[in-house]
Amino acid sequence: MTQRIHIFTYATALALLATPIAAQTHQCTFTAECFEAESCSDTAFNLSIEAQSGRVSLVSDAETVPVTSSGNDDFRIYAGGNENAYHLLSLGSDGTARYSTHINGGPLMVNYLGTCEGSN
Repeated sequence: MTQRIHIFTYATALALLATPIAAQTHQCTFTAECFEAESCSDTAFNLSIEAQSGRVSLVSDAETVPVTSSGNDDFRIYAGGNENAYHLLSLGSDGTARYSTHINGGPLMVNYLGTCEGSN
């Protein structure tokens, strides 16, 4: 009987390990764009933070950028880069978001101001 319990426990543990981690997504909407030293202007730029199976990416219509994440429940930073630019997103617990791109062909910087809403 004890052997059956151990086999059941082992099988249950394996099943839990094989279960995929639920995807988490934050949808971000940016309403102001600031290009270099020019004044900011209205925009409608969308970006999502997608986390699945331990990998986090910033996803827009233009590209997907793998990022690392650090911070805490009050403030989180997402940073990463690719051959085009270096990307930095800061996200407050109230949803306030700041997104900055430093384009490799420059130096050239574009900043966005907006908000993000999360879901699991």
